[in-house]
Amino acid sequence: MKYLKYGKKLEMSQVIAGMMRLNDAAMEGDTLLNFVEKCIDMGIDSFDHAPVYGGYKCEKIFGDNVLRKKPELRNKMKLVTKTGIVLPGVEGNKRIYYKSTKEEISKEMDKSLSNLGTDYVDLLLVHRPDILGNPEETADALETLVKEGKVLNVGVSNYTPSQMKVLQSYLTIPLVTNQMELSVAATYNFENGVVDDAFIRRIPLMAWSPLGGGSIFQNNDEKSERIRTELKEIAEAHNATIDSIMYAWLFRHPVGIAAVTGTMNIDRIRTAVKALSIILSYEEWYTILAASRGYDVP
Repeated sequence: MKYLKYGKKLEMSQVIAGMMRLNDAAMEGDTLLNFVEKCIDMGIDSFDHAPVYGGYKCEKIFGDNVLRKKPELRNKMKLVTKTGIVLPGVEGNKRIYYKSTKEEISKEMDKSLSNLGTDYVDLLLVHRPDILGNPEETADALETLVKEGKVLNVGVSNYTPSQMKVLQSYLTIPLVTNQMELSVAATYNFENGVVDDAFIRRIPLMAWSPLGGGSIFQNNDEKSERIRTELKEIAEAHNATIDSIMYAWLFRHPVGIAAVTGTMNIDRIRTAVKALSIILSYEEWYTILAASRGYDVP
């Protein structure tokens, strides 16, 4: 396993087990506990959550079936969760919105800790930029949670470089990562300053939907077929699978990109881990980029 450093003290596995589909997978009891232990045995020490995953169910499923059953595992794992999304019905609302007030962040954090079965998380991310939010208030909320020991590190998700700059300007502690959509099917965050900003800040990125939500495997549109054709050829050259090349494409980037998996299938998790040992050449990397864009670089 390879590990990335977030700030001065936090290190997490470059493959992060995402728990977003935990409720959909109906994985509970010893099945879930065994899944988590197998991840840890492979060197995966990081597990990604959010209050809204599974309609507010996934964090509690994890807490009930993992940490409340085997609390000693807490010392072997890093927990990531998020804050700031309100799903329909929670506050009598008819539609989803983002809310990064101090009251909301504090309330969500206490609920997450209770559901997960822990008294702190290693990393808290502001899930989405709240256009109506006051960055000074959001920063105060994050710093208060760190001072209280409920959160060890903070970051963001889906933020533009300018949005990160604004929030950081109100913080005395660093934002240690930005979790973004990154995959061979979604390359826009390589082109809009997000990666450049991460280099400037000396922080790694986290990639959600690192396999493009399965579109490369399922869709028959021109773009998916282009990418699939090139992936197959490169996979054969490395005696690997298409999905492992998709992970390797992200891991190849020098900024440092962690992949947040979206599967509860342990064999697919192993594929992500094996991809850490695949080093793509410059030509292979740009070949995949060209297939995604539909054109070569000038």
